[in-house]
Amino acid sequence: MKVAFDTSAPRAAALGALAVLAAGVASPAVAAGPACPAEGAASAGALHREWILVGWERQEGDGPFSFRDKLGKYYDWSSPEVILYDDFDPQHRITRSAAEYGAIWEPPFSAMRSARHGVVFGPEVIQEGGLAHSTLQFAARLEGGDGTVTGIRTLSSLAWRCTGEGWRIVREHNSSVVVPDGELQALMDRASRG
Repeated sequence: MKVAFDTSAPRAAALGALAVLAAGVASPAVAAGPACPAEGAASAGALHREWILVGWERQEGDGPFSFRDKLGKYYDWSSPEVILYDDFDPQHRITRSAAEYGAIWEPPFSAMRSARHGVVFGPEVIQEGGLAHSTLQFAARLEGGDGTVTGIRTLSSLAWRCTGEGWRIVREHNSSVVVPDGELQALMDRASRG
């Protein structure tokens, strides 16, 4: 596997995160585990893009949001080493399982009228053996049940472990800022939705 090293801030941060992840969760099983693709639809980067553009989307009229149904295929549901965090959660909870994380998001996403996302940049991926780290920035237009629209721009970092079923998220960190009304449409127009 060819890994290009770049000293730019996002690249350096991803390298550091991958090194910390490798030190904290790598085991002989990870190092010698199944091979997961570095390119194509099943790669960590493609999955990160699909995770936001498909998994978190809501259309008006959708039924209750089921985290497991919409996003279950991306997460490691059995590892004790899972740590998931999103600062858009008003309580800023750090969870240690996909089930616990999903329980945070099911009520607010079920109450939303719609959620539209677009990728602003990325994904940027670093992969070494059975671990990968992907970073992308996305924009979102979230419409509440009362019609209130909130725009956000989020930097999303996911750490993936190669499993027998493919890449699965074991670490997640999302940092969001609210985008002023006047900037949301321009940001969504620039973002890629496909």
